[in-house]
Amino acid sequence: MLKKDYLTASDYYKFLQCPHWPYYDRFASDEERKLKRVLTEPEEKRMEDGLLHEKRVVEHIFEGDVREVTMSGDMESDFAVTLELMKKGVEFIYQGVLVDGDWAGRPDILKKVEGESEFGKWQYIPVDVKSAHIIQKYHRLQLMFYAVLLERIQGTFPSQGMIINKDSIEHVVDLGNDITEFKTITEELEKIRVGEKPDPVLRKSCFDVGVWGALCEHDARVSHDIAQLYNVDIKKLKALRGLGIRTIEDAAEMDVTDLDGRAKGLRAHGLHVAKMQAQSLIKRQVIVRGVEDLEEPEMEIHFDIESDPPNDTDYLLGFLIRTKEKTEYKSFVARRLEDEGRMWADFLEWISTLDGRYHVVHYASYERVRLDVLERRYGKTPHLDIFRERMVDLKTIVTSTVIFPEYFYGLKYLAKFLGYRWRGEVQGGGQSVDVFEKYIETADESMMDQILIYNEDDVRATAVLADWYRAYAKKVTTYDEPYPWVNGIESIYAE
Repeated sequence: MLKKDYLTASDYYKFLQCPHWPYYDRFASDEERKLKRVLTEPEEKRMEDGLLHEKRVVEHIFEGDVREVTMSGDMESDFAVTLELMKKGVEFIYQGVLVDGDWAGRPDILKKVEGESEFGKWQYIPVDVKSAHIIQKYHRLQLMFYAVLLERIQGTFPSQGMIINKDSIEHVVDLGNDITEFKTITEELEKIRVGEKPDPVLRKSCFDVGVWGALCEHDARVSHDIAQLYNVDIKKLKALRGLGIRTIEDAAEMDVTDLDGRAKGLRAHGLHVAKMQAQSLIKRQVIVRGVEDLEEPEMEIHFDIESDPPNDTDYLLGFLIRTKEKTEYKSFVARRLEDEGRMWADFLEWISTLDGRYHVVHYASYERVRLDVLERRYGKTPHLDIFRERMVDLKTIVTSTVIFPEYFYGLKYLAKFLGYRWRGEVQGGGQSVDVFEKYIETADESMMDQILIYNEDDVRATAVLADWYRAYAKKVTTYDEPYPWVNGIESIYAE
């Protein structure tokens, strides 16, 4: 007997990370499944930790009549048990199951509140427990899914739901705010469930979070799809396809003047950049389309932070300090989660010793965001303001002036394109999180050594990209293969 294909709350999470995730989960061929990424051991552990957090919250926050629905593996049977508890007016139902047709959901908690419903003078609202500090879009959409199921079952739509975060803070969610987006995504998911494959999409989250990233990339490349164009979102991709622009060859030849304004979000500037991006991918060209001044200060500090998102902790502040006389790597490390404050204090003391004209080069906004978080937690000094004023986001400069034959412009992609290679076993941010969490458990210093090598490579890669920009992006031009930097990139700073 075939297992029934229910629409579930997990489908909304998967769709937002990678629209093909719910499709391939259902319809991938045996050959396609060979490209499916296996979750790492730490990823599996984080899922288990989420369940433990959920149980702790239920035990400590919800007092009174809490009834748990034991999972039997049969959604219909579990729903029948849940429905009886709802009819009886049980205060809290833990792990209850809601089923209507081919929709099925298991909210963490069903909470009884005052109001009219088919059960009497009470109704239920959905409550989800999340092992995250910040409420995200998919959290709200999942609550919305449960709310629609509740409306069908109890005859009343709950106007509010609740999310309890990792800090055990209760966040009330107005469910009416997400109706339009919920309906749009639900329509897409229903198409997927009957076998309609979404148009190609290529996102970092397809790889970093999803399990089908390799297949998403394969589909986009084989079909030459415009999903390969950097920084063109799904709405613009849909608009372009509606105007007959489906492949990168189409995009490379498109008439920007003709397409300008013909669909929402399609404007001449963005279309022109997308056209150049398509040409770059086809011809393997690097196109310098604008010039910005990247100064060469007496001291240039390249900065990168390593974090443990599941614990919302920053555990490593890494710096490559370059002058004409020497280059050295420096780091501040919290070897335990509770050492974050001490690490911050050591960092503040160090920056108070910096003098002269220096700049701090980082790639993307993450470092600035995390400095703000650490400042709120542990305080600051006047030297932090100076340090922050001298920060230069290299990504903003590069992405606004240069086009590379890549569909992601993350540091790893661009630095590797320029020839830089990471030396250690740790090759990416997700892997560094996994290794750090193992380090917390084992205190194995060889694992911390791996992370330190990875972080040093990150800041050295930033330096390589900065040197390349100064050497090769001085004027508007185009570079073809073989590229002139294949034998190295000169720098005014010491090796």
